[in-house]
Amino acid sequence: MKLRRWQREAVSRCLSRHRNGQAHFLCLATPGAGKTFMASTVAKKLLNSGEIDLVFCFSPSINVSSSFQATLEGVLGYRLDGLLGAKGHVLTYQSMLNLDQTFWSLLTSHRTLVIFDEIHHCAGDHLGNANAWGQKIIQHIQGNATYSLALTGTPWRSDRIPIALTS
Repeated sequence: MKLRRWQREAVSRCLSRHRNGQAHFLCLATPGAGKTFMASTVAKKLLNSGEIDLVFCFSPSINVSSSFQATLEGVLGYRLDGLLGAKGHVLTYQSMLNLDQTFWSLLTSHRTLVIFDEIHHCAGDHLGNANAWGQKIIQHIQGNATYSLALTGTPWRSDRIPIALTS
């Protein structure tokens, strides 16, 4: 599949920011615009260049996770099922609450890209105002992942709490 112009530009900006030392990139695009394919292309370029070892992706539902995993695996040519030999794992935000330190230590022992689909489901810019998923991001991912890429088509929360990783 060929990238659209906005996707090519987003991939270029995302990679440029990573290579200039920024730890996070936020991609805002309308629903159905192709954010999943764009993020999968970023992951492929980072894996192929040796800049990351593993890819983890979090999303708000099993259906979304399954779809994202299929796209990632198709673009990368690697399994992302979390089993031995896989290049990562695709999980729901709900699963974050049950992950143990063995999982979270992968973010510091390996160079990791963490992709957040529909990041607006994760609230908080500090532990005091974060929802459960935002807390896990602040505690275990922010500052530990090599790079993170957040995707959303909804750049606000109705409760007015900042979206995790966006402030």
